[in-house]
Amino acid sequence: MAYAWTAIDPDGFILESHYNIISSIFPSALRSEVFALLHGLDSLPWNSKITVATDCAQLLSLWSLYVDAPFIPRMLKEFNHLLWSSIRTIMLQKNLDVTLIKVPAHADDPLNNHVDALAKAAHNDSYLSSRPSSKLLAPCILQFNSLPVDINIQKFIRDIFDAKSLLTLAVLPRFNSYSSTSDIDWACTKFCLNNNKLFVSHRNGRSEFCGFRIKLLLDMLPTLTTLQRRKPHLYNPSWLCPQCNSFPETLDHL
Repeated sequence: MAYAWTAIDPDGFILESHYNIISSIFPSALRSEVFALLHGLDSLPWNSKITVATDCAQLLSLWSLYVDAPFIPRMLKEFNHLLWSSIRTIMLQKNLDVTLIKVPAHADDPLNNHVDALAKAAHNDSYLSSRPSSKLLAPCILQFNSLPVDINIQKFIRDIFDAKSLLTLAVLPRFNSYSSTSDIDWACTKFCLNNNKLFVSHRNGRSEFCGFRIKLLLDMLPTLTTLQRRKPHLYNPSWLCPQCNSFPETLDHL
């Protein structure tokens, strides 16, 4: 991903232009817009008063919600909340007076086309790949594997624990017979286990159907082989399937 911005004077002459690439973590067009705004504000001297023109309507909407207004915890649930927190910090530290205005998109505006061309040029500039990204100035930065978490923190932590739980499930003996656990659709498995209400309908009749599917998945149904393993003093290990009397009554056999 890349971003770019151009500074002009009141007469429309270009004073400075800048472009660079940013990490492709959490990629989105909005993130490029927010990062361009962040870097542009960070380049300003103290007590500056500027007007920022952008063709991104969502940027203006989030600006009025997270910068022009007092801090609200809801911002921490947004993508790019670290960038918005950094913008708030820069605005406060440098005492900036910033106004955002909307310009029409795809209107063949010369300055808008110039900035778009700069952003495209950043992808072809091999020198930029060695430059570090701008430092975040958020008051608190949560990191995972040395990378900043710039998404909904609560959802991110929940996804981490879901992944750990799913990994615990994947290494159960039930799945040791598979050549590779990658053959299992774990995303579908997680969806089925987390949506118990889907198993309760007029077609399958009872809510116990969900429990049946989980037992089926974990090889916990009381087949003869399972009972022989649990209570060998009651179920003779030599007993075979009562239907065919030829093979052990395992789940795969049934």
